[in-house]
Amino acid sequence: MPRALASHGWHFDPAQRDAVLASLRARRTTLRACGCNYWVFEDPRNPGVILEFLEGPDVNSVVEARQAAGIGATDDAIFTEVEL
Repeated sequence: MPRALASHGWHFDPAQRDAVLASLRARRTTLRACGCNYWVFEDPRNPGVILEFLEGPDVNSVVEARQAAGIGATDDAIFTEVEL
């Protein structure tokens, strides 16, 4: 099965940055334990605007990892890798 990738963009109050990052570190730990990779990128021009990426071995793994991390069902698309 092809690898799968989901992304989600959102923003938070920059005054809450430390708490948000602590929460995202905990999320990363859970997602990695599920066999998925997790990255977070922040726009340096707009503190508090982030993109998060969750990548796993297949769609089911990404869905299950989301559930384990408490992300739950979202309307965000899950993309699968295209073999070139």
